[in-house]
Amino acid sequence: MKTSSRLAARFIVAGAIGFSLLLPTAARAAETPAAVRPALKELDSDVTQCRREMRAYCAIAQELMAAKELAPKKQETAMKHLKEAQSQWAAIRAKYQGNPPLEYARDGRFKVRLVEIAEAMEDMAAHLEAGRAKRSFQACGFACGLFVSLHEENGLTYSLDKLFHLRKSLKAAVAVNKNVGLDGIKSVLPDLMMQRNRALMAPCPCPDDAQRCQEYQAALKVVSSRLDDLAVAMGRNDAETATRILDGLLESCNKAYGLAL
Repeated sequence: MKTSSRLAARFIVAGAIGFSLLLPTAARAAETPAAVRPALKELDSDVTQCRREMRAYCAIAQELMAAKELAPKKQETAMKHLKEAQSQWAAIRAKYQGNPPLEYARDGRFKVRLVEIAEAMEDMAAHLEAGRAKRSFQACGFACGLFVSLHEENGLTYSLDKLFHLRKSLKAAVAVNKNVGLDGIKSVLPDLMMQRNRALMAPCPCPDDAQRCQEYQAALKVVSSRLDDLAVAMGRNDAETATRILDGLLESCNKAYGLAL
């Protein structure tokens, strides 16, 4: 058996075993969610609402960046979403910066983190108002990373954060494939598989909504299956199929990401 085929086989076996073990665990977590302290649950809910407005803004900023010229109506709509996110974030800061949930009580940078996210939103607005859609979109990504750091550096696990890492790695893999080809993808596949497993292990993002949990888990299953398909294509040295699967994976991951938020 060729080395590439053995590599793909190992990933498929690991993926199949990992998925069979991890997805039922995620399903059980959705059915019997771990208790979350009321203060943290309330903060999470507030942050989620804010991030939804921010994500709506970022989506439009990405469209404007791709168009390479600003469309006034789209820009206006984007700014409405961002201003709403800023308003909600200001309320979150006022409510929690002096009285954080217990899970953040030992974080000496908690107040600073809230300020940094507010500043990132200000950067997003300033760049778009100045016609710099690309810079504004980049600030969106930076802001999302700040939310992830807020959680992970306080030992909190959220599916949205795990998908943030997976999406980032998928984007990098697409670029590597364009610049290097199949050999380049092989070097990043182990990281993609590991991040897939971490997403599978994270609790359902909406434990109070069984239907949405099922939809999220189904979307995550598609991502997992297509990663296995990618490994098979790589084992066959089928660059065309691998490229097609890889390009589609980002869209599949985006769907799961949207359901997680």
